[in-house]
Amino acid sequence: MEKREAYTGVNRRLEEVFSGENPGKPWSQEHLQDFRAAVEILSGGSNTVLVDEWGLPSVMVKISAFRNSDVLKEGTDIVHLAFYAGGEAQEEIYVSKFQNILIDGRGYSLPLRSPAYGMNFEQAVQACRSKGAGWNLSPFALRAAIALEAKKRGFLPHGNSDNCVDFFNREEHGQPGEGNVVRTGSGPVTWSHNNSRDGIYDLTGNLNEWDAGLRLSGGEIQIIPEGLWMEEDCTMGEDCRYWRSITPEGKLTEPGAPDALRYISGGEGILLTTRRDSGRETTGNCAFHKIRAEAGLRIPELLYSLMLYPEETEGGYDGWRWIRSEGECLPLCGGGYRALDHAGIFFVGMTYPRTHRYDLAGFRSVYIARKNER
Repeated sequence: MEKREAYTGVNRRLEEVFSGENPGKPWSQEHLQDFRAAVEILSGGSNTVLVDEWGLPSVMVKISAFRNSDVLKEGTDIVHLAFYAGGEAQEEIYVSKFQNILIDGRGYSLPLRSPAYGMNFEQAVQACRSKGAGWNLSPFALRAAIALEAKKRGFLPHGNSDNCVDFFNREEHGQPGEGNVVRTGSGPVTWSHNNSRDGIYDLTGNLNEWDAGLRLSGGEIQIIPEGLWMEEDCTMGEDCRYWRSITPEGKLTEPGAPDALRYISGGEGILLTTRRDSGRETTGNCAFHKIRAEAGLRIPELLYSLMLYPEETEGGYDGWRWIRSEGECLPLCGGGYRALDHAGIFFVGMTYPRTHRYDLAGFRSVYIARKNER
C-alpha cells in the first residue's frame, strides 16, 4: 500500500466514525486492515492498531523492555519495573500514542481528536479496564521508564504548556480542540517522546494524566510492584492489598512501616525522609531535580528508576514535583496546558485524592499481552 493510499484509508474511516450517529459501532475488517496498514507504514512498523473487545481500534506504540542499566548511570541489569505484568517480566508493552478520547465510556487512542478530560482516577481506570482483557490505565512506572530513556537520549519532549503553544518554544503549537486543549497528535514532532512522528504524543503538557500503581498516603510513598496492578483482583483502591511501601534499602514492606520512605515539605522544596513530621506544611513543591534527602539517608535504586528521586542533582530533567503529605493522593503527570514552565515529562503532581474530578486531568491506556496469552 502506498503512503497516499494509507492516508486516504485513515481519513475516510475516521470521518465516517466521527460524523456518523454511532461512533461506537465496530469497524469492518476492511477498514481495520486499511487503518492498521496505514499506521504501520507511516511509522515504519513501530506503531500499530489494536482492537478491543468492542471491535474499536486504538493507535498504539510498542515499547520493548529494557533494563535499569540502560537508563540510569548507576543502574543494575534488572528489568525495569515498567515491563512487568502479574509478577513476570514481559518483552514489550503497548502504550496509547495519543491521550485517550471517550467512546461509550471507554478510552481510545485516535489522532486529531479532543482528548477526554475532567475525570477522576476511578473513572480513568474504568475507561481502560472496560476495554477487555489486557487493557489498563497506563502505569506510572512506564512514564518513568520513557522519561528516563528520553533523558538518556538527550531529548525531552515539548508540548502544550501555555494555551496551545509550548511555553519555552512559542513557535510550536497544535490545533486547538475544546478550550485550550490541542487535538491529539496535532503538534510538531518535538511534542512526541522521541522527536519523531512514530513517537508517543503529549506526555508533556496538554492534560495531566492519571497514572496507575503509585500514590502518597500521608506522605508515604507507596507502589504496586511487579505489574500486579494488572491482576483482576487488584482494584488499586484505597484499601487494596497490593500497595507496598519502600525502605531506604529498597525493600518493599506493608504500608505504615516505621522506616518507610516519605515526602514532606522541606523548607522551600520537598524533602525525602523516613521520619514523620506533622509540624510542617502539608504541601510542598519544587523542580524535580531539586528534591533533596535527609542527611545520611540511603537512596535505593528503585526510587531512581521510578523517577521518585533524581539520580543527578544538577539539572538534565524538566518539570516540577508537587506533593501533599496529608491523606491519599494519586499522581497527575505531565502538566496541563496552563502549567507554563512547570510542565515536563518529569512533572508529577500528587496533591489530589482519587475522587477529585480535575478539569485538567486526562489519561491514556496500555495493553499487555502476557507471555502465556500470546
